[in-house]
Amino acid sequence: MKVFISVDMEGISGLVRWPDVSSSGIDFPLNRSLMTADANAAIEGSFEAGATEVIVEENHGVEDLCVLKMDEIDTRCEVIRGAGRPGSTTMAGLTESVDVVMLIGHHGRAGSFPGIMAHTISYGAFKLVTLAGQPIGEPDFFARRAAELGVPVGMVSGDQVVAAQVGEICPGVETAIVKQAYANQSGRCIPPGRARVLIRESAKRTVERTRAGEFQPIHSQGPYEFVVSLRKPAGDAMRSNLASLDHFELIEDSTVGIVAQDMDLGFRRVAYLGYADRAGVTKY
Repeated sequence: MKVFISVDMEGISGLVRWPDVSSSGIDFPLNRSLMTADANAAIEGSFEAGATEVIVEENHGVEDLCVLKMDEIDTRCEVIRGAGRPGSTTMAGLTESVDVVMLIGHHGRAGSFPGIMAHTISYGAFKLVTLAGQPIGEPDFFARRAAELGVPVGMVSGDQVVAAQVGEICPGVETAIVKQAYANQSGRCIPPGRARVLIRESAKRTVERTRAGEFQPIHSQGPYEFVVSLRKPAGDAMRSNLASLDHFELIEDSTVGIVAQDMDLGFRRVAYLGYADRAGVTKY
């Protein structure tokens, strides 16, 4: 029984503000430990229920995707971290051999309100990301990429907004709601010690239900058509870069259309727009 855990930071128990998840924040060293502890709770619950392998992959895009405390992480797991990974940026460990996906510390999609630190891939660069005309978030990318590989998403932890959104994509998913969003930077939080109990119990049920065959991958098949609404108009560098690339279309000054045959490419192409405003940068 192989479990893949994607761990982000905005949905970690006790965290509500952008400074909480930024390396310049006053509590960032502590919050790295809180992130690691939430991941450990999911790892513990997974092994308690019979998992034989747990892969944890870092999804939080600061410090070159190296935020988990490696001296505090459960020694039974393996961790994928760092920039420049093969495949869908933060889904390098998501393969056909995985039995179930867990999304720990994830957050609502861009445009959500309330929704603690809600965004899609890049808060600073993207106002909204849509797929076939519908707003999507990072869990949508994960669920669809997992579906292409025949793997179900079985659990999410975070606020009530991301729990509801993942539940819409993946009916019956286990949820560990560790905080109630009041606004994009405020909420009513369960203390982390209690939240970890919820996460551990939810992860345990997820593995038990996976073993019982209760989860099925959603249906997802390309080609995919995305539209990314940028927070500011494309500059000269981005215009030049996009003009040299297939599958990108500058629809308006601050709107870009993207086409991808699968979600592996789709995620990478959307994420590319977060740094496409640098001259000559055309790799993604």
